[in-house]
Amino acid sequence: MTLKEALGLKKGEMVALIGAGGKTTTLFMLAREFWEDGGKVLVTTTTKIFKPATPHVHRLYVVQEVGALLEEIEKIHEPVIVGAGGGVEATKLVGLPPEWLDTVAQRAGLDAILVEADGAAMRPFKIPAEYEPVVPEKSTVTIWVMGIKVLGQPLTSDWVHRAERAVDLLGVELASMVTQELILRLVQHPLGCLKGIPAGCPRVALINQADTAEEVKKATELGRALLRHGIERVVITSYLSEDAVKGVLQ
Repeated sequence: MTLKEALGLKKGEMVALIGAGGKTTTLFMLAREFWEDGGKVLVTTTTKIFKPATPHVHRLYVVQEVGALLEEIEKIHEPVIVGAGGGVEATKLVGLPPEWLDTVAQRAGLDAILVEADGAAMRPFKIPAEYEPVVPEKSTVTIWVMGIKVLGQPLTSDWVHRAERAVDLLGVELASMVTQELILRLVQHPLGCLKGIPAGCPRVALINQADTAEEVKKATELGRALLRHGIERVVITSYLSEDAVKGVLQ
């Protein structure tokens, strides 16, 4: 089973990825799968990502005006993976305004638009700040990513990006254990892990880093609980395995 099949993605989707623990890997894996199916794919961000290059993208554009991006996309014939951002800062590609991506989604006729809409500082779990994530309104699905390896670890910045937000939102102590209950409380909280998703946009959880049988079991238990808390589908993955998809719950 491909990753896009596991996630239930279809041609024409605009997918926003939020959370932590494997967003960028997920982004490029999905881009490759749509491309291998003959698609024209746009890979971009509304925040910042490491500047993509071959083989992850075939062309990379720095865009100053949405009309110019639409014109360039129209000139290119599929299959192709196009990367686009608003600028480059050192090794980072700066994101595009979300309203531009809404326009592209309506007018460009792409097979997929894949948007990294959150940053996570290479941690396996994240609690968003007030201004995060930046999810385009026309997104057809939002994928919340987390790494199962955070389970049982201390609530510190070594494991959780913006760990202090959990203290503010839930009143827990910094360095307390990250439990399934804590994760579920953060998922349910209106300012927690699922904030900023447009109304009516389906929510999918991708539980990554399930690299052992025990981690797959833990991810499955958490996934079943997430289905009772507003998540419509759960996909369990290990990107260390040739067959990345380890389970699908819905």
